[in-house]
Amino acid sequence: MTSQLNTQSETFRHTSQARAPANLGLSATRLALQLYGRLAPKKAGRLVNRMAFRPSRLPMPIRHEHWLDKTDSYTQLQHGSRTIPVYSWGQGPVILGVHGWAGAGIQFGAWIEPLLEAGYRVVLFDAPAHGRAQGQSTDLFEMAEVTARVAASVGGVHGVLAHSIGCIAVARAITDGLQTDYVAMLAPPASLTAVMENLGQQLGLSRETLSVHLQLMEERFGPSVWDQLDLEDLSRSLTQRGLIVIDDDDTSVSPEESLRVAENWNKADVLRTSGLGHNRLLWSPMVMETVLRELARET
Repeated sequence: MTSQLNTQSETFRHTSQARAPANLGLSATRLALQLYGRLAPKKAGRLVNRMAFRPSRLPMPIRHEHWLDKTDSYTQLQHGSRTIPVYSWGQGPVILGVHGWAGAGIQFGAWIEPLLEAGYRVVLFDAPAHGRAQGQSTDLFEMAEVTARVAASVGGVHGVLAHSIGCIAVARAITDGLQTDYVAMLAPPASLTAVMENLGQQLGLSRETLSVHLQLMEERFGPSVWDQLDLEDLSRSLTQRGLIVIDDDDTSVSPEESLRVAENWNKADVLRTSGLGHNRLLWSPMVMETVLRELARET
């Protein structure tokens, strides 16, 4: 059973002009794929499949990027032929940040100072093909593996902060053996299946085009890929105490999806917010205060 924390609302000023470039890029991609899908749906599906493994990188400069210039420790984790940057600040129990698709570790930059003041060591990293990490493509299995390797490289973790699709990677890593005492999931999607359905809707893909992409996913990872990356199901086996943060104005991951995850995670509390959307959860003072309060109960 989940216990729901008090619902509160936070608002942040943001302009439509700030979102315009990203929206224009998405609109152009959507239109091009729709036209291509009408002419050659199978080829369009194969193109979507290639695109699906190639995350876009955050535009520079990144919010809180100045923290990267004053780390207490900077190491490089070799993962295959690629180098993964790992950043660390402070001493004490480790809190590991796991970003989402097309994100970067420094998206948790707002958490660094509050966590340091509370006596924790903060560890952030960029997954393959994200942030400053090498590579052009990756997938959730690899992100889960890298998450576990980073945790092992710092001697284990006390708590994990995860955002969006990063929540699936964390749950997969925990299922595969990652040990931690506490997990906070911000805007977790219900499953990779739901993520793919959302992708199809965002890009306006025909059912035939999307089906080609999904079939190629199964050929690459096996038919069990959907079960292995089903957070709604994986959350049933989570024994850690945790928190699921859901914003009512999230247009990337529906609140209903995140609630389905919460219903299966017996030791998770739920924090409902409004006005933050999908990404502003990452620097919400209310979210940080709630997590810090819960972490204090763990130590």
